[in-house]
This record gives sequence, structure tokens and C-alpha cells, in this order.
Amino acid sequence: MKIKFNWGFGIVVSFIIFGIGTFIMVYISMSTTVDLVTEDYYEKELKYQDHIQLVKSTNALEKPVSIELFDASVKISYPDIADHEKYSGTIYFFRPSNSKGDFVRTVTLDSTRSQFFPLSEFTPGLWRAKISWNVGTLQFYSEVPIIIR
Repeated sequence: MKIKFNWGFGIVVSFIIFGIGTFIMVYISMSTTVDLVTEDYYEKELKYQDHIQLVKSTNALEKPVSIELFDASVKISYPDIADHEKYSGTIYFFRPSNSKGDFVRTVTLDSTRSQFFPLSEFTPGLWRAKISWNVGTLQFYSEVPIIIR
């Protein structure tokens, strides 16, 4: 018996191939394990929303946190919000190319609302200063790139 190929037979074969392909893809996708980066991603997302609010409040300031490079030091200047003794927080110096050089310092300002760090603490290259700082009960977050030559 010879099967005659016509339009009806082609449509039926196409539907059968499509159905088998669909079932194979469903089986593969259902048997693949999906590992999340963290198990508590929802809680972290809520905390990230707080981080977004910190960045928005920081961007609303008239003058942002600024960084200047000198021959022997790195100067971080903060906006004039209150007396320099009311400022607190942490600065995380992050090196994207080598995490072994990362370090953390506390925010301690002088009377000009500035803080100096010796250039000898930094290796040449790109750094990011991730600054979480408070003025009384107000919280802020700044992230400023630094290029050391």
C-alpha cells in the first residue's frame, strides 16, 4: 500500500510534529532545575526598594557628594545639611577588577564637611566609593567613581 501525499496528509503530519515538539519542550522545561540567586529574593527586593528611596532622597539634595584627587590624598566632600559632627556612616571602596583591594572606612568629617584618604591606600585603576551616610535621622546613599592613575 502506497501512501499518497496530499494537502490533508501534510496538515495532519504538521500538527503531529508540532504536538510532539511542544510536548518535548514542556518536558525539558519542567525537568530543568532553576536555582535562584538567593532564596529570599522577595525580601531583598523590598530592601532594594528602600535603597531606591535613599538614592532618590540623595539626588534631591542641592549639592551631591563630590570627590577630588590630590597628589597624596583623595578628598570626599559632603553637602552642607547640618553640623559636621552629625554626619555618620560608612564608605565602601570597591574595586571592580580586583576584590582583594576593597576596604571600608567610617564617615568622620572635618569642619569643612570633608574627609581625606591617603592615596597610598589605592592601587591605580577604577574604584567606586559606595557611601551610606546619615545626618541625624536622614539617610542617604551615594556611589561615586574614582579613577586613580
